[in-house]
Amino acid sequence: MFRRAFCLGIFLLGMVGCAAPPTAPSIAQLPWQDRAFDYDPALVAVDRDELFRLDPQLLGILKDPATQRLQTPQRLDRLLALLYGAEHQRFAYAAGHSTVAAQTWQAKRGDCLSLTVLTYAAARVLGLPARVQDVDVPVAYDRRGDFDVLNHHVNVLFPRARRALREDSHESLDVIVDFEPAFGDFRRGRTLSEAGILARFYNNLAVEHLAAGRDSLAYAHFKAAITSDPAFAASYSNLATLYRRSQMPGAAEVLLRQAVLLARPADVALESLHRLLVEQGRAEEALPIASQLASARSRDPYYWIGLGVRSLKEGEFRRAVDALERAEEMTTGFTEVHRYLALAYWHTGKVVRANEELALLESLDEGDPDAMLLRKKFKTLAK
Repeated sequence: MFRRAFCLGIFLLGMVGCAAPPTAPSIAQLPWQDRAFDYDPALVAVDRDELFRLDPQLLGILKDPATQRLQTPQRLDRLLALLYGAEHQRFAYAAGHSTVAAQTWQAKRGDCLSLTVLTYAAARVLGLPARVQDVDVPVAYDRRGDFDVLNHHVNVLFPRARRALREDSHESLDVIVDFEPAFGDFRRGRTLSEAGILARFYNNLAVEHLAAGRDSLAYAHFKAAITSDPAFAASYSNLATLYRRSQMPGAAEVLLRQAVLLARPADVALESLHRLLVEQGRAEEALPIASQLASARSRDPYYWIGLGVRSLKEGEFRRAVDALERAEEMTTGFTEVHRYLALAYWHTGKVVRANEELALLESLDEGDPDAMLLRKKFKTLAK
C-alpha cells in the first residue's frame, strides 16, 4: 500500500532457520492426462539456460575486467546501480507476466519473479553468492479472467555481502533485495534451486495460459513445472483447477490431496479440495477438511495479515483492526503488521494507537519511508 518498489535489507546472519521440505511424490504415479490435452513437450519453449541467459549488452558490461576485480560489496553495489539506477527507479514493477532474464532487461520492467531471475543471473556472472528465496507473505490474490490467482513471493539473498555498520565489528551481514511493492520483506525464506526457480516460471506461464483458455499450453507448462520441482505445491493445485474445468474430478482430487501434503500453508489446496467434495455431494468427507482449514488459518499470521489488507482496501476498517491485531499477537518484528495496523487504527479514530504502531515500525526499521509517508498522511488528514 505504501511500499517502495525496490527494497534493500541488511541483517545479521543466523536469524531464521528453515524446516526441511516435505517429500515429493513419484512423478510417474501422478494422474497425467497427456492425450486429453494433446501434450507435446515442444510446447514448452523455455529451458533453464534460456531462463537465465542474459542480454549480450548486459553480459558485456558485467564481464568488464574492472568490474570483475572489485571486492564483493563493490560488485554488489555495481550490480544494483546497473540494474536499478542510483535511485532504484530504472526498472518498473509490472505484475501479471513473467519473462526470461534477457526480456526483462530489454523491457526495463517485470514482475517479482522476472526481476529476481534477472538479478540472480547477473549475480552469477559477477561471482556473487546470490540465492533466490521463497518467502512467506500475506495471502493476496490477483484476478485473471475467471480465476483468482494466489500470489507467491521470491526475493534474492546475498549472504555475507556487507560488513557490519559498526567499525569495531568483524561480523558479515546478509543483504536481501526485494522487488514486490506490497509485500517486500527482509526475513529469510527457503532457498530455491535453479530447478525450483524454473518451476515457478513455468507455473506462472501456465496460469497465464489457463486464464486465457489455452488449455494445451497450460497443461504442458504445469507438467513442466511439476517435473522441474516435484515439491512445488502450487503447480499441483493449479493443474487440479484445469482438471476440474475439464470435468476430471477424480484426477483433480488426487492432485489436491498431494498439494495438501506439500504446501506450507495448505489453505488454497484445502479450500479447493473442500469445494470439490461439496460439489460431489460428499458432505461428510468435506467436514474434516473444513475443520482442518479453519485450524490452519487460526494459527497462520499471514492469513490474518492478508485478511487485514483486504479489509483495508474494501474500507472495512474495524474488520481490518480485528484481523491485524490477531496477526500482531502471533508475530514479532513483522513491520508490515505495524504499518497496516497504524493505518487501520487511524481510520477507526484511534489516533494514539496509530501513532504507537508507527513508533514500533520506526523502531524496527529506522528511516522506513512507509512510516514517514504515513506520518505525513496523518498530519494532512488531521488538518
